[in-house]
Amino acid sequence: MRWWLCGILSDYRGVIGEGCLELDASRGVISRISKEPPSGALVEDYRGKGFVVAPGFIDLHVHLRGLNLSYKEDEVTGCRAAAAGGVTLVVDMPNTSPPLTTPEALDAKLAALGEGCIVDHGVYAGIPGEPQLLGELASRPIAGFKVYPSDLRSPALREALKLRRLVILHPETPEASRGDLASFEPASRAVHRGCWWEALAVLELASIAPRWASVHVTHASCPSTIEAARGLGYTVDVTPHHLFYEALPGLDPCLYRVNPPLRGHAERVGLLKLLLEGRVDAVASDHAPHTPREKALPPTCPAGFPWLEAWPWMLFRLVRAGALSLGEFHWLVSRGPALVLGLRNYGELSVGARANVVVYDPKTPGRFPGPRHSKARLYPAFMAETAGQPIEVVVGGNKVYFEGELAEAPQGAVNPFKRRSRGPRPPSKN
Repeated sequence: MRWWLCGILSDYRGVIGEGCLELDASRGVISRISKEPPSGALVEDYRGKGFVVAPGFIDLHVHLRGLNLSYKEDEVTGCRAAAAGGVTLVVDMPNTSPPLTTPEALDAKLAALGEGCIVDHGVYAGIPGEPQLLGELASRPIAGFKVYPSDLRSPALREALKLRRLVILHPETPEASRGDLASFEPASRAVHRGCWWEALAVLELASIAPRWASVHVTHASCPSTIEAARGLGYTVDVTPHHLFYEALPGLDPCLYRVNPPLRGHAERVGLLKLLLEGRVDAVASDHAPHTPREKALPPTCPAGFPWLEAWPWMLFRLVRAGALSLGEFHWLVSRGPALVLGLRNYGELSVGARANVVVYDPKTPGRFPGPRHSKARLYPAFMAETAGQPIEVVVGGNKVYFEGELAEAPQGAVNPFKRRSRGPRPPSKN
């Protein structure tokens, strides 16, 4: 089926102008772009309403849980939450139960995503304990390998870095977690689990990585981490919680517990400054759902914020404030993540690009009322101010969200990570 979607077209290049996209649902691509659709065509027309038609958002760091942790979140509920937020591609992390460090666990996760996820999806494999498993893991359609602090000194990591697959780094050394023994309160955690552990982890990985290795540093919480990563030619993302929240006295130590921890005012402002200067390649949610019971039991409560239904529209406040242009916003949430992941046909409005599209009203302010689709009920962003509102979300030319209603089953969603190796890294924005 082919149909036309019209409105104010915009992507990382800025506002293109009012126009129309022809979406080919059979091939999952944008087949034509025109000022006017042809006579007699099937058309959804938002022209004159002020609604933006843009590439769907990409979240390159989510925890959909599933498998033995489906009581926290699963591939169905997590992907539905993503679609409701305007996110049309999610990439899942491997710290599941069982962890995605064996072919069997990875195959089970890929099957669950294929059966239940209504948006495009991918997954990172973990670093296995046995290096000989790397080849089998890399032969699957994965987005790359995730490196946790405990993996930094693993013999398998050296071999993974040689495979020309994306390596995504959690930038803390194993020693950073000792700070949790010193203090449980958020402001003290920020001190004891300090910024130096992040920069040290980046440098430690660089000491064993080939110069041509494709490395991405995720959820950087400190300006020094961004500077270290960019100085080595690595890409880097930040999270909404590190941009907008601070480790203030009196914060709920469980609800606001994340790794890396929330930082102080100077670090948060420095992070925001680098984002506005174009020194950050992407914003990623690090959506990490847990049950209310788990998040209410100090000192063992797990780290993580759930974010998928709220974060794009909290970030859009920077556009409404005039701090980010519309093009810069779309770079951070669409084109930048696509290039980090090596997906050149994602994150832009062009003929032949993936037909993942979000239509949104950029003028409507609001308050996040709480989750509707995620199993995670404790959103720190509850009643937080938002800007913008999704109207319609399309994946592969198929409508999956319209005015609050979601598709019941996957319609054209794919795993785009079919290649077994990566070419040279595409240039970053700056």
